[in-house]
Amino acid sequence: MIAVEKPPLAFKVADTGFALAKALNAQVLLMHINPPALLYSPDSGTSPDQIKYQMNREAENFLQKLVKLYGDNLEVSSFILEGNTEHEIIKAINDIKPDILILGTHGKKAWQELLLGSVSEDIIRHSTCPVMLIRESPTDPI
Repeated sequence: MIAVEKPPLAFKVADTGFALAKALNAQVLLMHINPPALLYSPDSGTSPDQIKYQMNREAENFLQKLVKLYGDNLEVSSFILEGNTEHEIIKAINDIKPDILILGTHGKKAWQELLLGSVSEDIIRHSTCPVMLIRESPTDPI
């Protein structure tokens, strides 16, 4: 299972995940989590449903692009969920039971993680499968 967020890190995550799947002749489950459409103002003229629709469309287009770029000769399924990233990924792991989860990490500094938490750390702690983290850049802390 490959969880992607947004470019440019999503391309590195997908490249690594699809390469591993090709090497192992494995199926790929490609997923994206949209945040809840909470930022809604009646003055904006855009309803929460319109925001959700637009976010889903953009995510679907992006996942299709990744499949076209990396998914040759692989069986690929993709899906989009909405909610808290950590909770949705852990729920998907528990429901689907993948052999491995591949996702990106932005490599926050220690003080940022202390204040903001770490999505990847939370997922690693609660995952029932191995987790492979792909760093945004080689100098990022894990």
